[in-house]
Amino acid sequence: MAKPSAIAIIQARMSSSRLPGKVLKPLAGKPMIWHIVERTRACRFVDQVIVVTSTEPSDDALADYCAVVNIECYRGSLNNVLNRFLTVLELYPHDYFVRITGDCPLIHPEFIDCQIQALAEHDGDMMYIPTPSTLLEGQGVASSRSLQQVAKNSIHPDDLEHVGSRYYAENPELFRIIGMHIPKNLQDTRWRLTVDEEADYRLMATIYQELWNGRPIELLQVLEWLEAHPEKAAVNRLVEHSAINKELAAKRSARKLQVEVQVEWQGIQR
Repeated sequence: MAKPSAIAIIQARMSSSRLPGKVLKPLAGKPMIWHIVERTRACRFVDQVIVVTSTEPSDDALADYCAVVNIECYRGSLNNVLNRFLTVLELYPHDYFVRITGDCPLIHPEFIDCQIQALAEHDGDMMYIPTPSTLLEGQGVASSRSLQQVAKNSIHPDDLEHVGSRYYAENPELFRIIGMHIPKNLQDTRWRLTVDEEADYRLMATIYQELWNGRPIELLQVLEWLEAHPEKAAVNRLVEHSAINKELAAKRSARKLQVEVQVEWQGIQR
């Protein structure tokens, strides 16, 4: 089998309602979006990385920054994020795409590569991880053909804004689903590594201040630090996920999915 490849599409905007401008907030002296791009570039099976943002004036600063530091950027509709993804896949055709959200600066390249490889080996459309984890959010892989199917069959505002998430959750039987078991040390919901509110940013800024040494921080280091500093790690314990994310997570957990193949990912080991 040929080496699988995918395009990584990082969705980001400056007009976040809970923490405006967060994608350019500094972590260890670099904007958060820079760290996300650098971590994505470390993936073995990702051969192109592109930031997608809106054409609104509020996102000019993000687009300008990307141009200065040589990060490829595409601008489209503010609310129709799905269309941004579809347009990028038309411009740069790939069988698989990685959807990365601009609020998760600790994405894990090995996890992304494992998803790409599993989908490519088993002709899959989407991944299913039965065990909950807040350590691996914001980094999902799916087939481009599945996104075309979403675009053809749904005009729900949630699908336009959240790149088909509702359609995937409500119609899993229409896709080839590959299940993945993750190791015990990643089956953890105690820690929150998504940056939605100011408390999330304070935690992430502390992690980067303590652990960043000029290279992407290993997720294992982060886990060890969280365990060693529970009082610092608890700064964002009261922050909740958005209503749409909680609703779709409940839908996914309530459905009995038809999984084509189960794969094991050993992940990082203590």
